[in-house]
Amino acid sequence: MMQIRLLTLLFLLSGLLLSLESKAGFFLNTKKKEVVLADTLYPTALTDTVHLADTTHLEEILGLALPDSVPMVTNDLIMDRLSCLQKEIPLHFNPYVRGFVDYFTIRNRKYSRRVLSRENIYFPLFEQYLAKYNLPNELKYLAVVESALIPRAVSHAAAVGLWQFIPSAASDYKLKIDTYIDERMDPEKATDAACRYLRNLHRMFGGNWELALAAYNCGPGNVRKAIKRAGGQADFWAIFPFLPKETRGYVPSLTAIIYTMNHAVDHEIQPDTLLYATATDTILINQSLDLKKLSQQLSLDAEELPKLNPEVKKAILPVNVRNYPLKVPATHKTLLAANRTLILDSCKLPDLVPPSYQNILIAKKVVTPIAPLATTLPDSAATDSVWQKKEYIVAAGDNLTRIANRHNISVEQLRTWNNLSPKQKLLARQKLILFTSAAQDHLLASNSSNQTNVAEAHEVKVPVKTASARKTANNKKSLSRVKLVHTVQPNDTLWSISRRYNDIPVEKIKKLNRLKTNSLKPGMKLVIS
Repeated sequence: MMQIRLLTLLFLLSGLLLSLESKAGFFLNTKKKEVVLADTLYPTALTDTVHLADTTHLEEILGLALPDSVPMVTNDLIMDRLSCLQKEIPLHFNPYVRGFVDYFTIRNRKYSRRVLSRENIYFPLFEQYLAKYNLPNELKYLAVVESALIPRAVSHAAAVGLWQFIPSAASDYKLKIDTYIDERMDPEKATDAACRYLRNLHRMFGGNWELALAAYNCGPGNVRKAIKRAGGQADFWAIFPFLPKETRGYVPSLTAIIYTMNHAVDHEIQPDTLLYATATDTILINQSLDLKKLSQQLSLDAEELPKLNPEVKKAILPVNVRNYPLKVPATHKTLLAANRTLILDSCKLPDLVPPSYQNILIAKKVVTPIAPLATTLPDSAATDSVWQKKEYIVAAGDNLTRIANRHNISVEQLRTWNNLSPKQKLLARQKLILFTSAAQDHLLASNSSNQTNVAEAHEVKVPVKTASARKTANNKKSLSRVKLVHTVQPNDTLWSISRRYNDIPVEKIKKLNRLKTNSLKPGMKLVIS
């Protein structure tokens, strides 16, 4: 066995030295591409790290301890198998491809076992869309190279999803990205977009699939530059030394993955387990929704619906969604159909904004939100509700949709509260008024670490009146001003509260609230103005 190992290492060494003589400088450094995983399809996925090598270091091969049970194959055998697999996309064999074949069949068999476990979940979907766009079936393996078939994979370059779209490419192919939804993580929508992108790249590079694949990885501009530096040769191996380092390993790694997944049995590689896609039905959602609560209502594991809908980033849908197609297990269709309204209502998020905003007056006028239907009192009763009024500073690149999604309100509400016309554009540093409740702030804080661009916030304590009370109020010739009320939080001081509200003097706060000392207790209500 030791003799076999030595012969194998000598064989690999000779092949690599031959390549070094003919293509000086072509060797790529091994680079581990780390992908942050947050997928529930695989039990250990939360702690997995996907490592993709660009190629192999010579010293790594020489120092490699080969397992006794790993079958060894010759170059001729691999070449013959690739020729049988080749269809529309060229599957060239050379020392670089051999290095990747050894990586997936010897050095990282664990990775190969895991992607084999997941292929039955996603390959049928990929094949459906590849056929729709008349693209080669082999392209389904590209998602293995990109993301290891993990829909919530995030790369160091902010590429996301099975097909690793960066934000600009996602925008080009109409994939929605906001605070709650990232369609790059939607397997179906991302696959459709990837197929359209690959089709366009294939046309752009004159039907050359290797160049199209290189462009998918590093962008068309870099491929064009490499072609120019190669004297105009539109051939992947001719432009190889002029491509970015990661891209040089991209096409060879795809060839090796195609080989490995089709000949895993020949290398005694078995999947860890066999996973299959869950049969689902779709319901259209027009309300806020907590997916974990809905999972529990349907007697599912709390993570089941987030797993089926990976594009829903926080496991919640905001109040302003319209006809959002939510996937649920087909086995629970009857239960949901029979109790749809009751179940969905029980999974709503708390009312986060005044449901009616027609009576909200902007700037120095009185703010009078109307009570939600569920809390409307009889004509003889009235209650108080505390809303937060926030002043938002528009940042460069902001738009109403983005701001509305970030704060779980609608675009129409933003327009109404700020007297904005439908065609009016936002300006950087422009101030906008918006209203939320303490429940919203708690929800956003517990579901996301995202920081919003809120300059200042203060609570507005306003009476929530019934229909008769509102009618009486509307008949009055004058309206009283609204009190600004701050609820003291742990660690609050008069000085910190003063800073929060435009440096209002501490003495003024003490005078308004008849405070004799500077001591505060959490829960105290302080009138600010």
